[in-house]
Amino acid sequence: MKLRDVIRASSPEMLPPDSTVADALVAMVENKTDFAIIDRTGIDDAYGIISRWDIVVGPIAEGKNLLEMQALSCARKPVVVMNNLDADIRWVAKKMANENISKIAVFDKEDFLGVVSDTDLIRAVSSKGTPVKKEEEAK
Repeated sequence: MKLRDVIRASSPEMLPPDSTVADALVAMVENKTDFAIIDRTGIDDAYGIISRWDIVVGPIAEGKNLLEMQALSCARKPVVVMNNLDADIRWVAKKMANENISKIAVFDKEDFLGVVSDTDLIRAVSSKGTPVKKEEEAK
């Protein structure tokens, strides 16, 4: 199974870099997701990602005003990106493990295609059976 097979069909909108934490929460609710992607400020900048968990352990736990706090101040940046749509999902899983993350943004050059999460990988594997041969069988 390939990366292209597990990209979420409904990906969140890209939030502007000056979005507040409240803006990010609204986007998450409207898109029925637990994260938002934050656009870069320019060609030399990186994309960011903010999750509900980032908001809970950051501004909510610290008692910050979500209407005033910039989303980028508690987002993870740069977002981990993959762009090889033909990569086997094993490599997607290994990248997640190596980076200690649960979501990867997928781009085709400059075009944001969507996000693959650990849940997407688990669903793909459970619906199709294990896509990876055991090493003994591969020899």
